[in-house]
Amino acid sequence: MNIRTSYEESLDLALRRIAEHIPEDLVHRFAQTSGITKDDIHSIPKGSSGMVSAIDGSNAMIAEGGSVSLAAIRAVRTTFSNGERYNRSITPITLVTIGPGHKNQDFAEMYLDCFGAPPHKGLDNADPERASAILRDTLEYWVALQTVNLLPEGALLLIDGALRVSSQNHEPVLGEIIRIGQERGILLAGVVKRTRVTWGGGHPLLPAIGGLAEQIGFSGPWWTKIDSHLLDRTEYRQGRHGEIYIASLHPHSNRPMKMELPKGTGVQAAAATMQALAACADDGRVPGYPYPLLDAHRTVVIDLPLVMQIQQDIKAGLSKQGIQNRTFEDLFGDLHGDFERY
Repeated sequence: MNIRTSYEESLDLALRRIAEHIPEDLVHRFAQTSGITKDDIHSIPKGSSGMVSAIDGSNAMIAEGGSVSLAAIRAVRTTFSNGERYNRSITPITLVTIGPGHKNQDFAEMYLDCFGAPPHKGLDNADPERASAILRDTLEYWVALQTVNLLPEGALLLIDGALRVSSQNHEPVLGEIIRIGQERGILLAGVVKRTRVTWGGGHPLLPAIGGLAEQIGFSGPWWTKIDSHLLDRTEYRQGRHGEIYIASLHPHSNRPMKMELPKGTGVQAAAATMQALAACADDGRVPGYPYPLLDAHRTVVIDLPLVMQIQQDIKAGLSKQGIQNRTFEDLFGDLHGDFERY
């Protein structure tokens, strides 16, 4: 990449690259490449959502230092029955330390507490953001494992994100959640808010399949399964337990989303899953997105006011131990705060 001589030149290049990413004949190219026809896209009939449980988690950095950082994590389960709240439970906010040293101490203890066995491999502290996300995932999988053992047959369990692990330690846990769900007749889906899945050397999948569905004549809720051979090989596959589906769940808003259902899910189970999803995706605030997951997200999120409150609690606790604010700033402060105040 050469240094641009002006902002306008840089803008022009960015626009050209976006145009190459989403060409005018995107839908036509996708139709030819995929071979998807009207028979491959399924309408979703109206029906009841039944019982739906949604799992989500949140993590936030509280204080970052050179040798040690603090993060807050928690997870939630929110359950609806035929559109009405059935129950909701949330784990307490848990503060975890990332560092000092190479291996994370909290991860091994939390994993053992959650799953009754030590992790196969320790968690590296080198990347605090990644470490806090994996600690959050541990709580999410623990809540999901509890939930799949509690739900009645025919219920739907929703997980925020793909059916794919970020840490090998969670591989057997996700496999167990899927196995128990299949044995107990529980429907399971991972719902992805944003996806980088591409086809044909970098073209985005969602606008391609959404445009094709409109061209074919689907205006209401629909779903289709995507053959993995169609996707670019750069798509991350390690640790994946699901197969890719695309669904548009709202009758008046064509808003395709990526879903993942467990590998080997049959057409009948897939159709039942999509019907339950569509039945709880008609909320007016975010049309086409399953409301139980929206509710879970709104409940669990660790936002800035909460982060600031936790920071104040930590400072107050340290003060009681004779550790002054100056020491806290030496450990966790940086010059960016001074820059912002300047």
